[in-house]
Amino acid sequence: MLQCIKNIFVPLTCLLFSTITFANVLNADFRPRPPEMVIDAENQHISGPLKDIIEEAANNIGFSIHWRIAPFPRSLAKLRKIGNVDIVPRVIRTNDRQMFIDFIGPISQQERNIVFVTRDDGPIINRYEDLKNLNVGVKRGTAYFEKFDSDTQIQKTIVNDDFNLARMLEARRIDVIIVLDLPALEAELKVVEYTGYQIAGYYYPNIIGNYYGMPKNHPQAKALQNAILDMVKNGRVDSIYAKFGLTAQ
Repeated sequence: MLQCIKNIFVPLTCLLFSTITFANVLNADFRPRPPEMVIDAENQHISGPLKDIIEEAANNIGFSIHWRIAPFPRSLAKLRKIGNVDIVPRVIRTNDRQMFIDFIGPISQQERNIVFVTRDDGPIINRYEDLKNLNVGVKRGTAYFEKFDSDTQIQKTIVNDDFNLARMLEARRIDVIIVLDLPALEAELKVVEYTGYQIAGYYYPNIIGNYYGMPKNHPQAKALQNAILDMVKNGRVDSIYAKFGLTAQ
């Protein structure tokens, strides 16, 4: 009889441990945003300061993180409901998104000027009004700046990712690309071996908070927010950036 109880106790213990372990895992989406979020194309290894920062913050409140590689539009859609994804790094804070996202951070305020990339023989863009007669490539789900985002007089071609934007610029299917993350686009231009591009004279000066996004009213949002702000205050965020040869600002 004792042996039977032991035989039952072991799997029940394993089940309980498994349930606790599963409950303490936060699912996070990852996408390439070099140099802060990098994916090794050969073996899909992910790295970068934004990964290490949130992993340490989660560990500080008793959680681990399970990463999944996903395009940002899909991640943004999943943030609308608790249970689809718990964390998405580098989500720009906008009024519309605040309706369904808890913004964790910011870990820094970064200068992210919005630039415009054209072909070497492409149109000259020295002011905002020069965009009016052009076909502008935009990335699905990305918030740029209010004037542009709400401007219905500018022709916009919506594309899923930087790779396809690069290919469309080279193929002359679009005139210009609006760019929030220039290093990410340049990485894809290198992949398609296209060098015949230039940065337009006009740019939109932009300073943004570097936030992680969680679904609105997520049960771990407050604790994770406190953990992140503690890391910012005690200099831990800066030291993690320094490990990658970067600065948080």
